[in-house]
Amino acid sequence: MARKPTDAPKAAQSAQPTQSTGRAGSANPAQSAESTQSVDTGDSAHDSAQLLGELDALRRALAEEAARHAAPADEDPTDAERADGPLLAVARLFPGMTRQRWLALAEEHGLRQWFAIDLDKSSNFNLRELQKAVEELAHQRDHDPLTGLMNRRAFLRQVELELQRVHRGGAEICLAMVDLDDFKRVNDTWGHACGDLVLRRTADLLRDATRAYDVAARIGGEEFVLLLPGASPMRAQALLERLLQEMRGEDFTCRGETFRVTFSAGIAGCRGATACRAEDLLDRADKALYEAKTSGKARVRVHRLPGVPDYDRSTMVQSDEKQFLFSGNDE
Repeated sequence: MARKPTDAPKAAQSAQPTQSTGRAGSANPAQSAESTQSVDTGDSAHDSAQLLGELDALRRALAEEAARHAAPADEDPTDAERADGPLLAVARLFPGMTRQRWLALAEEHGLRQWFAIDLDKSSNFNLRELQKAVEELAHQRDHDPLTGLMNRRAFLRQVELELQRVHRGGAEICLAMVDLDDFKRVNDTWGHACGDLVLRRTADLLRDATRAYDVAARIGGEEFVLLLPGASPMRAQALLERLLQEMRGEDFTCRGETFRVTFSAGIAGCRGATACRAEDLLDRADKALYEAKTSGKARVRVHRLPGVPDYDRSTMVQSDEKQFLFSGNDE
């Protein structure tokens, strides 16, 4: 349900789990140790990028943790006290990662204090089973059991990660909040089992219509969100309007009756030069959703920041005009 503009959603999120078997690596034991893992896709560039992304996230987390618990200079522990203090190793498996590739990554990215341990099939069976159990629990924690989409906590963490990339690279990103119209009527008229059917079909619609690097989530009863990296507000609006048209054409049959459902959507965008937080982006998208609901439902609205002009479609060159300009004819 759309909230009034003063309401702001809050939560945290985590990334999707990956399957594991293979090589374990560890960090400098004076701080923390981690093994290395990546999905065995055969794409070494993808594996390396995932590994470096996780190491970068761990470095930031350790730096923030150290800053929060920093002792005064005169109370700094001695080397002997550090050696006698607590010690923790954090393991991460990376199937498909070879020692040669790891050494190349360590040399290129300054990871010489990290080390990797080769694991063969006979020695890593228990580790694989343990990692599998951990990943299954993580998936249950981060995903909605009805639709299979990310939940609110997982989604918000993904938003924070994508916003960091946006700020570093100066790209664009949009967040769309989608809320089914009059969903209570579906549950009250045809039952909750029918309502679940509508929710699952909506999730399928969002999955089928989005790109591989877009993120869809269910963050409330009948409320969904889409994260669209690299998309402008105009492009996001076009996508949501197309999704709305597809939703209008969906027939649902329950208890011998056929009915249709629509949704309202609100969109908020952010550019690299603009400081954005996940909570602010969600709040702005929620305000646009509220406007869509109060304007009659079954429509898409975009939240505009003060001082940022909307696109003027009347000045845009259309495709047939481009053909004439570049070819010299209108055939």
